[in-house]
Amino acid sequence: MTTAPSLRRGTELLAALESLGPRPALAWHEEGGRIELSGRVLANWVAKAIGHLDAEVALQSGDLLVLDLPPHWKRLVLALAGWSLGARVEILATGIAGVLDDGIRVLATDRPGSDLADDAEDVLALAAVSLAPRFAGVLPPLAHDWVQEVRAHPDRLAAALPAWSGPQPGGDHEGVPRLLVPGDGLGHAEAALGAWLAGGGIVGPAEELDERAVADEAVTGRA
Repeated sequence: MTTAPSLRRGTELLAALESLGPRPALAWHEEGGRIELSGRVLANWVAKAIGHLDAEVALQSGDLLVLDLPPHWKRLVLALAGWSLGARVEILATGIAGVLDDGIRVLATDRPGSDLADDAEDVLALAAVSLAPRFAGVLPPLAHDWVQEVRAHPDRLAAALPAWSGPQPGGDHEGVPRLLVPGDGLGHAEAALGAWLAGGGIVGPAEELDERAVADEAVTGRA
């Protein structure tokens, strides 16, 4: 039985994902079907998201990044990127009153025309759809089309990262874990980080998979 190591910098997470190479790090089931990301591809997404948050909207340590999005792997990518930059990351449903009191530095949302978006300094518009090439809705002035913009950023980091501000890897993993994770909230983040650092991957969201699908995914544990 192996306990996951601590995480001090986002670079350590990227290195763990890169070390998976072509092996699956994430499998996600949604209305349009199933998508699988290798460790290398997921690392590229996270690195690009870090670069975009750093270069395009200047997200800094301590800033508030709010994710007003349905459960999706892109929401998880944004959380990982925000934590890598030392930001505070909140999902809207976890406490809107506190979020509004604090003021939102960056809002990632599929509702860029909402009142909440009007109060954010920067707005990233995206849909919780894996293969969407751009935001399909009306894009307000100054809002960022996240998927289109993030793809233009390098696959490798261009700047040093501050201390990691997210949760620490959790769980005791024996062998190569392949964990089933829920879609709601970010409570599965600790288990996901632990799985990746142990050389495994995650499957989700649990709410969308029946027992046959779970067996087909060769799941070894549940978050």
